Amino acid sequence: MLKLFLGIAVGIVIAFMTVAIAESVGHQLYPLPASIDPRDAAQLAGVMDAVPFGAKAVVLAAWFLGALIGGYLANRIADRAIAGWVVAAAVILSAVATMLVIPHPLWMWAGGMVLPVLAAWLSQQGARVTLWR
Repeated sequence: MLKLFLGIAVGIVIAFMTVAIAESVGHQLYPLPASIDPRDAAQLAGVMDAVPFGAKAVVLAAWFLGALIGGYLANRIADRAIAGWVVAAAVILSAVATMLVIPHPLWMWAGGMVLPVLAAWLSQQGARVTLWR
């Protein structure tokens, strides 16, 4: 049981570190206008329609990679796939929280739900672990 909790904890930390790194790369590729404060949700909501498709795609890729890498490590540590699914759920919850605060297009909502699930399944296959023991 300790391995399960450790796997989940490490997986979530690594998942969110991965998301942060991938999104920071996205911010380098697609910087916000200098007049926008990235900590101000109202300002971000106001410019969301003007954000290029590529910048939005980077966010989806970040969520996918976070769930994939964090899930894989969680599965390997816990030796159970449920750990990776918990990590994917944490990424989905974070994505939903973000999309509730800052309006996102419908296709990002769909991607924010589907891609972490796909990542969890792939991490389970890659780690070659079963869901339950």
